[in-house]
Amino acid sequence: MPKHKLSDEAAAPDVTVIGISCHVPDYRLCWSLNKTLGLELERRREDIVERVRGKELHYPVFQQSGEEGIISWALVCNTCGKRRLVPDQKEADLFLVIDQETAEREGDLLPRVRSAEFVLLAFAIEMASLRNGHKLLL
Repeated sequence: MPKHKLSDEAAAPDVTVIGISCHVPDYRLCWSLNKTLGLELERRREDIVERVRGKELHYPVFQQSGEEGIISWALVCNTCGKRRLVPDQKEADLFLVIDQETAEREGDLLPRVRSAEFVLLAFAIEMASLRNGHKLLL
């Protein structure tokens, strides 16, 4: 009988991730990014829910769907109280997750995000370097 070996190396998804640090609530930053980038991000009905020690932690998500209902932009909150969705990215309050094709069409995305009102810091993050990056995929 032939043996099959499972590989633990999963292919990194084709997304661009930008970490954003800001001092305003998530909905306010969403409004600013909509205005600056010409987006129509809307709050998703279902938050990302994580269960820790019997408590449910809710991380809001704002998204914009592109053609055929595929999500092309998502703004994911990294904080819920003192807890973080992706603990290894403590300097990021939110993540802007962009479909790779959309990011390539946009071009100079990082400087435009940095120019948005309320953004203190914006930086590119390699999806493969995130230990809990799968939590950002919707």
